[in-house]
Amino acid sequence: MTHETGRPAADGTRAARAVEVAAARRSAWQLLPDGPPVPDDDALVQPVRTEAGEPAQLRVLRPRPGDGHDHLALRQWNGRGTVRLLRADPAAGVLLVERTRDRDLGSLRGDEACRVLGELVAGLARPPRPPFPPLSAFAAEWSARLEDGTELDARFPRRFRLQAATALRRLRRDLLDTALLPGDLVPAAVRAADRAPWLAVRARPRLATVEWALVPGLWPPGDDPRGPRPGELADRAEALALAAGADPDRVRAWAVVRVAVAAAEQAGRSGEEPVRELGRLVRLAKALQPG
Repeated sequence: MTHETGRPAADGTRAARAVEVAAARRSAWQLLPDGPPVPDDDALVQPVRTEAGEPAQLRVLRPRPGDGHDHLALRQWNGRGTVRLLRADPAAGVLLVERTRDRDLGSLRGDEACRVLGELVAGLARPPRPPFPPLSAFAAEWSARLEDGTELDARFPRRFRLQAATALRRLRRDLLDTALLPGDLVPAAVRAADRAPWLAVRARPRLATVEWALVPGLWPPGDDPRGPRPGELADRAEALALAAGADPDRVRAWAVVRVAVAAAEQAGRSGEEPVRELGRLVRLAKALQPG
């Protein structure tokens, strides 16, 4: 769940396996390496060239329970706002997509980045159809976890857990599975390209609401140990909502929920990294408070 708040999880064994999978797909699909493989937030990415010499990127996705529909979403979007899908091996979690540039939305000023991301999310909304995972199912699981989450209180402030549980009860009163949307579109997952100014390179599709899909755009780039500046997240929520034609209050409510759910995931892990991540989540929860 670290991706809920814009932070990747590291796993050396998984990375080594991804390199092996990438090598196997290069051979099977007759791709030539065109640069070293590099870790992305949710994938191992290697620049390649097809047999015809076309520049492309091979993406070996990080395994995620309940996912595996990225190729189907990219086919539905068909390059309108996202990278074009060239080939896919869904069983292995491998996508071959058009190549983008290295520049991402983090290179823009905060308000401009929010405008681009908000417009992009709204433009990617498609009619909700199976087999994409519905937000309502996740929300039911999250609600049970947060309502009866006293074990979390030792590592994450109880007031933030209860705030998230209350917010989720209210959000669940309305329809949640309203559109096919990207589920983890952080600014780093939106890249400059040749055929369009900006393209999303990550799918993680969900049937959800636009407000929920905008939340990853809230998290400011970088890792300032002091956390976001006062009012920064509120300003970003307003800018994202305005660009997407969405409700900023609902964006903030979903942000409170996603932070608490991410904290619950981290609280179940041991080691120094979860401790650091929980500290960052507490700072985000504080920054989301009104006033």
